[in-house]
Amino acid sequence: MEPSLSPIRSLRGHDGFVQEVAFLKNGKQLKVVSSSNDKTVRIWDVESGKQENSLEGHTSETLGLAVSMHRTRLVCGAKDGKIIIWDADTKEIIRCLSHHTDWVICVRFSPDEKRLASASRDGTLKIWDVETWELVFDIDDHQGKVWTVAYSPNGTKIASGSYDQTVRIWNAATGKQQIQPLSHDAFVSSVVWSPDNRRIISACHDGQIYFWSAPTGAQLGFPLRAHSNTINLLAISPDGELVASASRDHTVRLWSTSTRKPFGRVLQHASEVATVAFSPDGHLVATGDVQNIIFLWDISQESTIMTNIVSPSFVSPASNIIDQSSATSDSFSVSSTPTSDELPDGIEFATEPVGSRDAASSPSPSLPPQSYFHDEIPSPVRTPPPVELSNRIQAPPETINSRGAAVSPSPSFPPQGSSRPQIPLASASTPVLASPPKSFWKRFTMFNRSAASVDSKRWRFSRIGSIMRRKHRNLGPDDAQN
Repeated sequence: MEPSLSPIRSLRGHDGFVQEVAFLKNGKQLKVVSSSNDKTVRIWDVESGKQENSLEGHTSETLGLAVSMHRTRLVCGAKDGKIIIWDADTKEIIRCLSHHTDWVICVRFSPDEKRLASASRDGTLKIWDVETWELVFDIDDHQGKVWTVAYSPNGTKIASGSYDQTVRIWNAATGKQQIQPLSHDAFVSSVVWSPDNRRIISACHDGQIYFWSAPTGAQLGFPLRAHSNTINLLAISPDGELVASASRDHTVRLWSTSTRKPFGRVLQHASEVATVAFSPDGHLVATGDVQNIIFLWDISQESTIMTNIVSPSFVSPASNIIDQSSATSDSFSVSSTPTSDELPDGIEFATEPVGSRDAASSPSPSLPPQSYFHDEIPSPVRTPPPVELSNRIQAPPETINSRGAAVSPSPSFPPQGSSRPQIPLASASTPVLASPPKSFWKRFTMFNRSAASVDSKRWRFSRIGSIMRRKHRNLGPDDAQN
């Protein structure tokens, strides 16, 4: 079993699934804000682990959550399509927005906190003015439910992910799509930006994490096979060096964005993990699960030393690949493959070229190609001619004076306990080349009484010779002359 980190604190009080968590810094005090299926938004003190407030107002399960650091506002969307904004100091409701017609799954503030983006299961992405709470843009270009949204750190772009298996990039000022959609192999559940605005990281229903170039939309390397089940949410650390992924497989995993290797120990839950968030200093991680519990984890002492201890339980059995592509901090397109002595329990990483979308289907170099099965594997080694034994039995040369012959008898020999030799059969496991071409005289059965007489240097046909001698004795001198 892979090592797991122990939480430093558990926050209990919700009566339903914890849907999302976020950190709120109020002066020197650090808080955790959470949404839940119990229709409340709750505020917790990190130091004591105690609940401070429960914000009510929603009449359905609360989902997407966002915290305004400078304007001290809390925003939460719900399953009935409504968005409620509270004052974080007074806990009073400022506004209720009801333009969405289905679940509001994700809400995010722009970096300057002048705009708010909301993603909904109704298939739309809406942009709001925070001062007036008027609708600025109503974007419905996605062909499915819009599940996630994120502003770029400089505030000029918006990324949204959808059930249509794409991430789309929008101009934050005009609401227009900027580049071609970024295609995935499954529906997109979460998206985050790197602090330098150059990278987009997205997560999918199939447990994979994708890396993209924000300016061009080019995929950077292969997807990271991070989990064995759906990734519900991604979070990126303030310095951009770590990304955390919360999954239905009951784990939260930390990954280095520069190497794409696991960072530290796994954050293990007893049930599906719905949400994850980093503290403003990046030292703490908050996670929430479907057992109504929020855990706090101190990752400040974790290091990449633990990356060699990786359980194969979540590795794809088809390719045994955890990290298909490594990258430098400047570019994710640089690939490097760990050496075999870096991996535990004989796990091997496949060496694959960067830039291909077919990584998942490529067989590992340690396995035969998918078109060959067992005895069909071609071999470049030429097999010498078979050795001819008595009674026309042919045996492959490797069975003669072979240490393995006694352990695994060749099909050309009779099995133990049998008194009759068996005619050797063609077998792919014991390859035998065809016999040399027959000589000219062997093609005529009348002259081919035995292989020994035909192959002899002296040609003797005893029956024909005796007949000729008898005929010569019966002839007279005159007959001989005629």
